[in-house]
Amino acid sequence: MKFKQVIEIIEGVFILFLIAFLLYINIAYYIFGQVTLAIVKGASMLPLLQENDIVVILPSRSISLGDIVVFKNDRGEYVIHRVIAIAECLDGSKLYVTKGDNNLFVDSVSFGIALRISAECTVKKLETLNGFEPYVHQAVQGNNIRGIPSSRIVGKALSLFDMVVKITGLLSLKP
Repeated sequence: MKFKQVIEIIEGVFILFLIAFLLYINIAYYIFGQVTLAIVKGASMLPLLQENDIVVILPSRSISLGDIVVFKNDRGEYVIHRVIAIAECLDGSKLYVTKGDNNLFVDSVSFGIALRISAECTVKKLETLNGFEPYVHQAVQGNNIRGIPSSRIVGKALSLFDMVVKITGLLSLKP
C-alpha cells in the first residue's frame, strides 16, 4: 500500500469519526437541551483530561459520585473537576465536594479555588467516592461540610459507560 493511500484512509476515518461525533452532539442537544463544548486548560485533571482536550458539557439535574462537573469558581472561571462526595444537608440542599484528579486538595478548602462560592451546611447524609475519604475529610469540620452548591454547577461532562467523551489532540494540529 502506498503512503498516499494510507493518508487517504486516515483522512476518511477521521471524517467519519467527525461526522459521527457531530451527529451524536445533535442527538444530545435534542435530548438534553443546551450542549456546550469546553476546552480543557491546565493540568488539574491529568491524566484523564489534558490541556486542549475538548469535552462535551450537558446541563444536568442529577449528579452522581465520580461525575466530572463544571462549576464557576471564585474568579468567574469555569472549572472542570470530579465529584468525590455528595452531602445531603439538614435543610434539604445538596453540596458537592469536588477535586481535580491531579490536585492535592478539594476545591472548597481555605486555599482552594472555590472557597468564596462554596457553602457550608450541617450534614444529614454523606456519600463518598471510594478511595477519596482522606480528601473529603479536608472539607469536614465536626458535623459540617463545605462544598459547591447545586446553583454553581453548570453541567457535567458527557460520558458513556463511565468514560468521558473527549476529543484529544485536535488543537495541537494548528500550524
